[in-house]
Amino acid sequence: MKYPAGNYGYFTYAAWSPDLLRTEIKEKDGMYIILGIVVLIYIWRVFSGSRNGMIDEVGNLADIVIVSFAVVAGIVVFESALGKNLIGFLVSAIILLVILIARKLIRLVFCSLGLIAKLPLLNGLNKFLGLLAGIVEATAVIWVAFAVIGCLRIPVNGQPLVELIRANLFLNFLYEHNMLYNFIQKIIGIFV
Repeated sequence: MKYPAGNYGYFTYAAWSPDLLRTEIKEKDGMYIILGIVVLIYIWRVFSGSRNGMIDEVGNLADIVIVSFAVVAGIVVFESALGKNLIGFLVSAIILLVILIARKLIRLVFCSLGLIAKLPLLNGLNKFLGLLAGIVEATAVIWVAFAVIGCLRIPVNGQPLVELIRANLFLNFLYEHNMLYNFIQKIIGIFV
């Protein structure tokens, strides 16, 4: 039964059409997809963190950071060699060597801590703290993604992703409290 548009006491009826419903669903689809991706990232990192333990999670994160510095130092070594800059080559080669030695030492420390964490009482604590480390790691990954989205103003179906993020309470909270993005903005403010 079709009701004409209008106000009928407690109920208000609007002219309804399938196209209107499709438009409302399409507008919210993007937000639900982003929310689903964020939830999957949290599930993945929390599960991984609780399985591996905090020591392995922090060790892997430290390893990723060190390898990133090593890659940058390696690029500087390569560019210095191509530019025939002997001093730059030597300095960056020494920095690269120090980074690689630091990586080996840190791996040794985390390997030793991993053996200690296998003790019965410490094992349970390590797993629980790994769960918390997974939450922190997932939040960091999402902050990086939101910082990129905020800087690039990426549209989806003509609608900026930032608007889709702001449409959900949880996603908006993560976006508004993005310490990484705020830090990047402060650094940019210093140089601009």
